[in-house]
Amino acid sequence: MRVARNLKHWTDRDRWLLAAETGFACAYCQIIFGSVVRKPRREPTILRLNVDHFIPVAWTQREDDLLNCVAACQICNGLKQDTIFDSVVNARRHIDRLWVRAGYLVEFIPTRSNFEDPAGWAREYARYLRTTGVRMDAE
Repeated sequence: MRVARNLKHWTDRDRWLLAAETGFACAYCQIIFGSVVRKPRREPTILRLNVDHFIPVAWTQREDDLLNCVAACQICNGLKQDTIFDSVVNARRHIDRLWVRAGYLVEFIPTRSNFEDPAGWAREYARYLRTTGVRMDAE
């Protein structure tokens, strides 16, 4: 059940509900939000939830169509741009090829239970960094 009335002003609850529809993972790459990915020779990136219009607003002229919105990570949202696909499956195939071409690697995937617990996620990520020998600034 989606609640947002004005898509420019999504509340945290609205975003949570949208993310819950895809199991708190990106609709395109299917990687859990909060995962850490890295491109070669670049700093790691934490995947964040973006609200993506599956059919771009430039084509529909409607920003308020809730059925046209999917939960996407910032990387997939940027890779998809204004491309139109006939299905999410075809969008996944296209975006997967772009991920491989760009050389993205997934370094850390949190447990789903930590999605709602930022402190738990931070502890889990700190444990992961310690196992790789990386020190966190706060330590």
